[in-house]
Amino acid sequence: MAYGGHVAISHGMNGVFAMTSLDPISYVKSLQLPPSDSSLIDHGPLKIEDDKEAGYVDAGQLVAFAAGVSTGSKADVLNSMLLAQLAANVVADRETATIAWYKKYREVLENIGWAVSEFQFTQTHLSGSTFQIKDTVLKLIAALASENALLITTATIAAVESLGEGDDRVALFSSQSSNPSSGNFQVGAVVEDRSTPTMSIAASYFSSSDVKTNFLWFSFQSSSTDLYQASQTITLSEAVYSKVRQSIIDKLGARAQTYVADLDIGA
Repeated sequence: MAYGGHVAISHGMNGVFAMTSLDPISYVKSLQLPPSDSSLIDHGPLKIEDDKEAGYVDAGQLVAFAAGVSTGSKADVLNSMLLAQLAANVVADRETATIAWYKKYREVLENIGWAVSEFQFTQTHLSGSTFQIKDTVLKLIAALASENALLITTATIAAVESLGEGDDRVALFSSQSSNPSSGNFQVGAVVEDRSTPTMSIAASYFSSSDVKTNFLWFSFQSSSTDLYQASQTITLSEAVYSKVRQSIIDKLGARAQTYVADLDIGA
């Protein structure tokens, strides 16, 4: 993977990113998704409760919901994030062609109703001889989100950590976000105001000599690890998403039961 000190995924610059001319429904129908992964466990219908705090593994992304986010908005967020990840997986390798992957990831989100700014990745300067990636992620979220959203994000990461490497949810997140030498994942904290979901999202990609299944809380050697991160706040438009909601559900099919799993965050 070619890492640089500063990378911008720019809107409309030299063809790096441009909105499609297709209407949202046609755009969703045109997306290519990878075949369903038979190695993944079917978690059954998602356990989504109205207005309650919740955390989920959503393929290679962790999503934390603060209290007050409705059932419908939770489903919309989880489905849209899954769609963007899977569509990006078709056009670029998540771990080895990261910038191209984020180009498609952002394109999908923007075309289905998310207001997404540029992902400005910068290298994270690591202090000390060792570090844990989860600490760097929480710092990014803390700079964007409310204290309550930060607490739910912390609880969501802790819930994954408490499961142990043998749990299928840990295996799901790890398999969808890392390989033995690199990783690419996102963590999002969601709040809702007047039926509008807003996500504080921290995106990270990294390389190291030995990437473990438990990479979020593994103690990496700073001298042998390169970590790049970006963060922003994105908002979902109900006016746009309502047009494609059913098309996205149909497009994902049974994938929503294999790539998404709920977590017990003790709320």
